[in-house]
This record gives sequence, structure tokens and C-alpha cells, in this order.
Amino acid sequence: MLSRRGRGDAGKGARVAERTIAGVGVCRWALLPLFVVLGMAVPGLAAAQTPSYTDVTLRCARFSESVRGRLESAFGSARRAETLGRDGAIEVRAVPDSAGLAVEAWYDTLTVFREGPEGRFAPDPDGIFGGRYLGLLDPQGDYLSSVTPYVPAALRDIFDFSRILLHFFPPLSPTPLLPGEEWTDGSGLTIWRLADSASAGGSVSRYRWIRREDWEEGVGVGDSTVVVHRRETEDGRVQWRAGEGPVGWDGTMEASLEFTNGAGQSALTQEFRVRREPGSCR
Repeated sequence: MLSRRGRGDAGKGARVAERTIAGVGVCRWALLPLFVVLGMAVPGLAAAQTPSYTDVTLRCARFSESVRGRLESAFGSARRAETLGRDGAIEVRAVPDSAGLAVEAWYDTLTVFREGPEGRFAPDPDGIFGGRYLGLLDPQGDYLSSVTPYVPAALRDIFDFSRILLHFFPPLSPTPLLPGEEWTDGSGLTIWRLADSASAGGSVSRYRWIRREDWEEGVGVGDSTVVVHRRETEDGRVQWRAGEGPVGWDGTMEASLEFTNGAGQSALTQEFRVRREPGSCR
């Protein structure tokens, strides 16, 4: 299993701490189906399943994503509350590799905004177009990055786009699950299989996951490095269709960052929604 770690690339001062926490996860998601869901369990069709990411499910796919968040920070006597968001389309190509899948992904469309006491800031995203994410994805959704695109500073002030794919793909159980069963890795990740549903495109398997992480890392502040304590909780649901792969997922992510020297803290609450679009990538 590939590691999701590799966090901690930060810039300067309080703003860096804020944008670092804002960049966590698209980490990765009460699910609205991609197709019209009939709202019923499908009797007689449920069987133990082990969905996985393969070149069949991700050979050439296009996903629309929408993320909305609220960021609250306190540094000394200063208090800030901001909202931030992005909407875009991510194209993904995958081919088999000895370690899983070799993934190439890029933004085809993107809008980004951040709104605070000074007003609304919506930078031009053109600088990221044409850039590629390259990495390895294992069958359960762990992603190891090898190349990230150039990201203009104006976009980095809102989201850490270099880490978008680290939590983009929902985690999957490595063992078969029947509806009502669960699997845990013993380290903060639990996955449940929910009741199947029917849609215009056929039977859909539904899963829920909760992931909790807690760690410390160094953040550069000027010429020094300050240790910060970070916590993340992600609660999401994914719909999976056999032979096609993930057709949609959504959920929430809560993250906090606290300087161990007492200098300040930030808290981010994010809602995300991702849908697979009909057809293949361009």
C-alpha cells in the first residue's frame, strides 16, 4: 500500500499556515447519485465485493468537482473568518504499472475564490492549465505523487494544488464486504458497505468511509521552522458501479492546525462533491 504522507510543504507565516490547512484533501466527500437513484435497496443482488482501481475503471475518466470551505484562524490577537471554494473538471488517464496504476491527471476547467474581510478574491487559473499530475495509485486508492504541475502563487494562497490528488480518490476496502459489513485498517480508517441502490445505469454499490489522522510537522516561518500539530477527519460516501468504477462521491472534511509554541491556530471545515461525467476524457 502506498503512503498518503508527504505533507508539510509550507511557505511563510500565518498565511502559509492558513493555506496549508486549506489545501488538505479534496481530502478527499449523504451522497447525491450521478444518475437518478430510485432510493431502494436491490434485493437479491447484494454480494460480497472488492472494488478496486484498475485501468478498466480509470483508463480515461473525467470528474467534475465542487469544494466549499470555511476557514477560521487566530494568530495572537488577530481573528479571521473566510470562505473559499473551487469548481473544476479533472481528467484522469491510468495504465497498468508494477506497483498499481500509473496515473496522469490534469485540470481541464477551474475556478477558485477566497472571500474574507477584505472582499472576494478570484484569481485567474490559467497558469495551472496544461500542467500534469503524475504518480502511482494502488488498488485501494493510496496515491504516491511523483510530479505536480506549476501552480501560480495566487492559486497557492487559496488551495495547495500540489497535493490535490493525495486525497482525491476515495479509499477502498482490500477485502470483500457484504452490505452492513465494515473493514478497518486499525490506524484511523474505517470503511462500511451500505445498502445497494438502483439507477438508470444499473445497480450501484454504496460505501461510507471515515478517516482520522493526527500528526506533527514542521512549517517554515521566516528563517526558522515551527512545529505544528495537525488533525484531520474525513467522512465520505462513494457510489461504485461494477465495470465502471466510481460514479460519484461526496462528504465533509474537518482539519485543524495548531502551532505548538502557542502562536496561533486554524480550523477548516470543507464540503466536497465529485461526479464522474459521461464519456471519456478528452
